[in-house]
Amino acid sequence: MRGTMTWLLRASLALALLNPALAAAQTARPAPTAPSGGPTLVPVAQVCDATSIDSPPGKAWWAAERWRYADDATATKAYQTLVNNGLGGSPWPTWFVPTQPSASGTLMAAPTAILPVGTRFQMALAPGQKETWPGGWGTFDYISTVEDVRKYLAVTLVFKSQVDRVVTYEVTRILPVAIGPIGPQIDTQACQYLPGRWSQFNMLVPGSDRMDYLKVIEVRPIQ
Repeated sequence: MRGTMTWLLRASLALALLNPALAAAQTARPAPTAPSGGPTLVPVAQVCDATSIDSPPGKAWWAAERWRYADDATATKAYQTLVNNGLGGSPWPTWFVPTQPSASGTLMAAPTAILPVGTRFQMALAPGQKETWPGGWGTFDYISTVEDVRKYLAVTLVFKSQVDRVVTYEVTRILPVAIGPIGPQIDTQACQYLPGRWSQFNMLVPGSDRMDYLKVIEVRPIQ
């Protein structure tokens, strides 16, 4: 009996000494993120409903543009018109439309300026778009990055999903244009408010004739 008691005392002492080490080992062991053999658990990305004024781009637009409207209902309607089910709104701000009175007295879109020979401007192009087939819109501001194109030219992913370079053109023949500031856009794919605000003009000549008025000065990549 005495030998049995001695053995039990020694066993109890050994367990007491081992318990802190076992506790530390369990503390250091990472908790499983999924059942054994199962997939790794990852957070589910939330879908952005940019058509809602309560969405991140809606709130950003509200902070920048709400003051322009008499009441919340009018402002909300203006936002929804701008979103246009993801298709985007007018390229011009709501407070500016390049128009002039027609002979009948009604307002109609018309050239508001001409670009004289020697005028230089820039244009962002998509991969595969030829420099000799420019789009209809240019800017007098210097484009440094793709972020400039998205933020200040307000080019949405729907309108142009990729941009890889900037072309500087020079006018070689008097060019009729509608000219003014860039209006804001809501990029429903990127879930972003694009403020715009840089300069822009729309060439009022057919696309197939544009290079009759222009020449390429420089082509450079942007990121």
